[in-house]
Amino acid sequence: MGLFLLNNIYKYKLMSFPKLRIIALIIIILSFSPVFALSFCPRCNYRISSDDLKCPKCLLMLNSDWSQTIPVKSTISVRQGYDAFIRHPHANNRAFKADRNAGGDKTGEIGVWGGPCTLRYLVKFDIATAMDYYGISISDFNPKKALLYISAIKNKSEIEMPVVVFPLVRGFTPGYDVFRTRERNAKGCTWYNATTAMPWKREGGDFEKKCFSRGVIKSGCRNVIDVTEVIKYFYKNSKDKNEWDAPGLIIMSDPSNPFAPSGFVTIYSLDADDYSLRPELFIQ
Repeated sequence: MGLFLLNNIYKYKLMSFPKLRIIALIIIILSFSPVFALSFCPRCNYRISSDDLKCPKCLLMLNSDWSQTIPVKSTISVRQGYDAFIRHPHANNRAFKADRNAGGDKTGEIGVWGGPCTLRYLVKFDIATAMDYYGISISDFNPKKALLYISAIKNKSEIEMPVVVFPLVRGFTPGYDVFRTRERNAKGCTWYNATTAMPWKREGGDFEKKCFSRGVIKSGCRNVIDVTEVIKYFYKNSKDKNEWDAPGLIIMSDPSNPFAPSGFVTIYSLDADDYSLRPELFIQ
């Protein structure tokens, strides 16, 4: 485009116009700029440039030649995995009673309803697959920082919910897309079971009490929680095995916070339609 414009300017002797000369020069410079080397995201069709390592809109990692330039020691972005919302039987909010332990939910609640910490969120990030994608071995990687991003739906009360994140010591299975299935028919994890056939040793989830991270989830925001200590706990238990052993995270309202509000925040899950609203784990 730049060469075509330059050729026509000289052909028709238009360089005698000062303003046109400046405009032409700007266009020529920009036409060779990497920013203008545009294409479209294969998932959401959003415009991207050759410098983008992931789509600015849906955050899809771009499987192209330039994605191979990611440094080996860069931050790992983990978006794959599975999750589940579990409820204590006392959390009998009529609007959600039939959805107590369903699978395949696009949104769910964390907080207090009918008792402390009765609405909990379990999420298992596939860290091993992400490390393979980035070409990183656990023997070459020592996590220094880990951030968990969670998006919450805006509500009228605009609750700020203090939460605590614990590492699970027992894995779980999500519901098998049994949307709005009552607890007695639910498949996968519930308040009582880690899987359909295996109960938790402690109702509400088996987790390591001595290791945790605290944060706040505010409705209507993309929230960030520093989960460095939890990820380091998983790394410590995984390094000797030379493979990631991370059963998942469990997030609940912070029972030690005397100012924790009654109620809940509604967050987007890994099944949310909008990829940019799904939970994401960054490890550096």
